[in-house]
Amino acid sequence: MRRVMLGLMLLLMAVPVPAADREAAKASYRQGNELFDKNHFADASAAYSHAIEQDPQFLEAYFNRALADEMVDRQKATADWRQFAGLAAHSPDFQYQAGQANARIQILGLFPAYPEALLPSHYAPAASDYYLDIAELSESEKWNSFPIKVSIGNVPNANWAQGTREAFGIWKEMFPLELTAEPQEADIVFRWDEDLSDEGHAGEELDWVQFRRVGGELSSRKVAYISIDLSHRWTKDEMRAIVLHELGHALGIKGHSESKGDIMYFQVQSKRRQVVVPGIPYPFAWRTLVSKPSQRDLNTLIRLYNTPGVVMRMK
Repeated sequence: MRRVMLGLMLLLMAVPVPAADREAAKASYRQGNELFDKNHFADASAAYSHAIEQDPQFLEAYFNRALADEMVDRQKATADWRQFAGLAAHSPDFQYQAGQANARIQILGLFPAYPEALLPSHYAPAASDYYLDIAELSESEKWNSFPIKVSIGNVPNANWAQGTREAFGIWKEMFPLELTAEPQEADIVFRWDEDLSDEGHAGEELDWVQFRRVGGELSSRKVAYISIDLSHRWTKDEMRAIVLHELGHALGIKGHSESKGDIMYFQVQSKRRQVVVPGIPYPFAWRTLVSKPSQRDLNTLIRLYNTPGVVMRMK
């Protein structure tokens, strides 16, 4: 009986995938790639699954499906990577990719449980993201425990204090933050005693590692410090925009967006328009301030936290 079963299995394995099915699989695969490049990760995963159904030996489809599923469901992505690694282990042409798969399985296993706002289900594909622009600098700057404690400290004037607290409240609605009155216990600390005027920018965020002795052991933890230029008479709204931007850096985005609609755009924008006053053009200038993180900003954070490093999809 065993020999009969073994013979049947060998016979089934020897039957080639029909050419029509292979062509259909390639069409599904191309559709998956198009959807992946548009950040429609769940739809891309479904298209890759269809390609695999049509051609069970389509290793590129297994690889890309696992990559897409990192932005759909962590457990599913881990299972996909394991399946790909098992198949690729027997293919000399995919040894490098098999190593990538095993590395990603390990990294995904180290990720903590994320709060609701950081789950892939909150990623909005239509808004896209700028993850690839900031990933290299940002991958090692993600937080692993939540909520993140923030010490605002003694803000020099009431307008700045209001703008700072508004910025904190806006981010708190989207990210697990908690105010603390104890700077030594905070993960993010505002410092209002430095002059950044010589640096040429409104704010600055720097990460430091603090060491503490707990009992007989020395422990370390990351602390993000935010300093604001005190030489300028910022309005409340300007301070809110500056703090929103610097908090974005502190939360993990160690780069900038090139879109003026994002809070992580690299500068406060100015515009100039002509207003007609009794037939005479009159120049009128003002600053445009982004009032809250855009969906692109949020998408970038979600993708940053759920992706174990940049790997490009297979072509």
